[in-house]
Amino acid sequence: MSNESFIYGDESTSRSLSARVSVPARIASKEELLTTLANHLRFPDYFGGNWDAFEECLRDLSWLSVGRVVLTHADIPLVNDVANARTYLAILSDAVHKMSKSEDHPLSVAFPSKFREQIEWLLRSQRSQDAKRST
Repeated sequence: MSNESFIYGDESTSRSLSARVSVPARIASKEELLTTLANHLRFPDYFGGNWDAFEECLRDLSWLSVGRVVLTHADIPLVNDVANARTYLAILSDAVHKMSKSEDHPLSVAFPSKFREQIEWLLRSQRSQDAKRST
């Protein structure tokens, strides 16, 4: 099952951009990742620095000017922290599904194409983990 949430390869768009964030390579900690994204996306001061707050802010973005929001990754953040990498990717996937329909802040997330299989595996394993928790 392929994940159609993300773009693999270069994400160039002719639509007006509100924000373009280049997520650098080798982000190893959740704190570093959340701080990087919060700073670049200008999250409000009340951002709590946790996954729930990240998800809430990513699904809002009302403080940004109107336009497309693009997150371009150099690699998969937190790749050596599988649990947090899965959580991050699941939040991104859900946010893309919700925000892709937004007229004010459509969200696109891009990864280099060489990471496609690894990302799809992480998302499948997250869905499997979620299913186990709900039974």
